[in-house]
Amino acid sequence: MRKIDFRKLPLHAAYLGAAIAASAVLPETASAGSMMAIASDAMLPHPGARLAGPTQKGRQVTIALVLPSRDPQAAANYVARVGKPGDSLYHQYLSPAEYASHFGASESDYGAVVAWAHENGLTPGETFAARTVLPLTGTVAALEAALGVTFHDYTKPSGETFYSADKTARLPAGIAGLVSGAVGLTSYSHFLPLLRKLPQAVHPNGEGSGPGSAFSAADLRAVYNIKPQLFTPGTQTLGVFEQGGFAPSDVTTYLAKMKIAAVPVSVRKVDGYSGVIDDPDVELEAVLDIDMQLAVNPVAKKIVVYEDGTDSFQVALLDSLSAMASDKSVQSISISYGQDEALQGSVAIAAENTVLTQLAAQGQAVFVSAGDSGAYGDEPPALNVADPASQPLVTAVGGTSLYTGAKETYVGEETWNDIGLGAGATGGGVSSVWAIPSYQVSYGTSVAVSNGGSSTYRNVPDVAAVANPLTGVAVYSAINGGWITIGGTSASAPLWAGMYSIANAASEGLGLGALGFANPGIYALGGGLQFFYPDFYDIFDGTNGAAFIYSTGGFNAGYFYDNTTGWGSFNANNLALDLALFTINTGSTPPALPSLPKATSTANSITLTWKAAKGDTAFLILGEVDNASETTLPRQLVKGGTATITGLAPSTYYKIQVAPLSAGGVNHQAPFIYVSTTK
Repeated sequence: MRKIDFRKLPLHAAYLGAAIAASAVLPETASAGSMMAIASDAMLPHPGARLAGPTQKGRQVTIALVLPSRDPQAAANYVARVGKPGDSLYHQYLSPAEYASHFGASESDYGAVVAWAHENGLTPGETFAARTVLPLTGTVAALEAALGVTFHDYTKPSGETFYSADKTARLPAGIAGLVSGAVGLTSYSHFLPLLRKLPQAVHPNGEGSGPGSAFSAADLRAVYNIKPQLFTPGTQTLGVFEQGGFAPSDVTTYLAKMKIAAVPVSVRKVDGYSGVIDDPDVELEAVLDIDMQLAVNPVAKKIVVYEDGTDSFQVALLDSLSAMASDKSVQSISISYGQDEALQGSVAIAAENTVLTQLAAQGQAVFVSAGDSGAYGDEPPALNVADPASQPLVTAVGGTSLYTGAKETYVGEETWNDIGLGAGATGGGVSSVWAIPSYQVSYGTSVAVSNGGSSTYRNVPDVAAVANPLTGVAVYSAINGGWITIGGTSASAPLWAGMYSIANAASEGLGLGALGFANPGIYALGGGLQFFYPDFYDIFDGTNGAAFIYSTGGFNAGYFYDNTTGWGSFNANNLALDLALFTINTGSTPPALPSLPKATSTANSITLTWKAAKGDTAFLILGEVDNASETTLPRQLVKGGTATITGLAPSTYYKIQVAPLSAGGVNHQAPFIYVSTTK
């Protein structure tokens, strides 16, 4: 890559809010002697908590100190440009070392903070490439002495206990000036999976062919038009974040039942986590995430499970995201955890954004569950959205109720809302933290305002898929009793991550590189016309509110974008192909035409053969019935000089085009040929 002076790049408006937030968490000016206060999450809201007493001094606690990026505005601008077709930086993704060199925290600053930690009896954890996150573990006594705080235990109304520092952290002035914040001074939030089991008194609709009449992997691929890899199978490594361990035998059982060949699943133990199964719901969450990714992409190369079940949610998420960015081994990531922005806290939110900026700059896409409590989040009747789903550099995934016909044909979807049954509803709404990103603005107007969304703040979600446990998916978890019907946006987020990996394989197979952050492409296609080859199933029925229970209503579905299901669920074969083609730089020289195809046919198929021209990378096969109805055929993307179109009607003429592709675009000047199937 050519050398670039990043500081001279103009800041792109798409990520102005992200850059400001990432740089705004600076040390406070108040000081006492040589100590200075820093931003930390000790003073987060603790609804209904009661003081229980001092925290045991010998208890081991892990926190994370956050060091500022050396130039957050330039980093945000790089992310905007690397995802913009036609820009000179388009798809020029950075390695972790390159990102650290240009945008990471200073090596000398990082070294000084590490030295201070050792001097104060704290043990540094993993070293991440960008040096913006430093995990530190120590006893409560050591942390109290080092940070100038006192830890107490509290009891929630539910009976759960947690610890929290009594005030924000204080550091020596020379160290405080190097640190932008401290995360993990409270453990109010620990396990936060966003899955939904069926209440015992409620029975599923039973439209699937899997155990318990839930949707199987084959059902999902049929109803959402999910084809095998467009080409180059076995190239994609997917990642998931989990707050604990899982039983590999549960995944093996699922794959065998679903007739999916074994795909390697490895565990990345973050910051020394043991990998044990520490919570049944987390174990169920983990196998759900893995199973749904493989249900969609059964020919993935590998899945890497990033586990941290010891630390508070904020620390576990931050450390795991940092590990994903440092490793750069996963291209498509799903996160099925979250909580209200206020409970997550501004320090953790800003720190996450710094790491998400690194992931986007490196071409790694992140899909996050939008939440399972409707428009209200954790604290009804107030309207809330969850972090990290509301982050502007992730794709937030909402939930639907899915209805099918014979042989799992798609009938329709509506906004998932079973709050009245105690079975949850899709998250969705408006961020109170993030300004509206540019991908949500079209021709100067927010895409969300026509259905009640915001024109000034980030709207959630971006897309959706099946999540209602009443129309749920089948998953196997021995510790939870075996086969279980499950739902929640915990299912929809990994489904989208799996679908996106298929699109990513197509883009890489075309020689165009990784797709990277998904939202620019999703919003460009969602706002376009989709008459012949629709990319999304638009969901325009339902609401994620419950005004009959709470005094506040939620958001309503509507045509095109809305704050319950975003642009809708995926028509996967079309969307994967169009996302791959969206990456093509149409300003280049178009590819040369191949030879005129030769055709042979049967009653139900047509086989084409042709000779590629020099420079042709792949070929797009387009076709339709040659009559006034203009019934279109599913598009195919092939790399070789042959293709077979199946499922055709006997004695019917078809109009077919073989359009060549290269980095210069698609050449639709190729002539059509007219072929009839036999009787």
